[in-house]
Amino acid sequence: MGDQGRGFPTRCRCGEAVRMVTSRTAKNPGRLFHSYPRGSEELLQSRWYHTFKWTDECMIEEIEDMKLKMNTVEEDSITLQKSFNACESEVETLQMETRVCEAVIEKEITECKMELRSLKNIIGCVVVMIFIYMFLF
Repeated sequence: MGDQGRGFPTRCRCGEAVRMVTSRTAKNPGRLFHSYPRGSEELLQSRWYHTFKWTDECMIEEIEDMKLKMNTVEEDSITLQKSFNACESEVETLQMETRVCEAVIEKEITECKMELRSLKNIIGCVVVMIFIYMFLF
């Protein structure tokens, strides 16, 4: 039972656990209800204090409340789906940017390797020239 007294009661106003009982009256034969667990005599004497609620009315309230909750869940689901789609799009963008960065880095590594080879060649030439200079002079 909700804060507003809607739905199926689980506790009587006095604190006792509520039970579901079948009506045996001529006016409501076989109709289910939730009530104070200690019998109808005590319930009739202090009806204003103890819980009594028809089960079919509880069911209607539960269904109405569930409809509201389902609408909220559906709205949240739509919002979540939109957020998920945005995240997927962002991931695709990041993957594309990562591929571009990898290509740029690969190109720069290749250029650095070429520069290193050139530098090795230059150093080799300088070393050879120094040896030649030392032997000639």
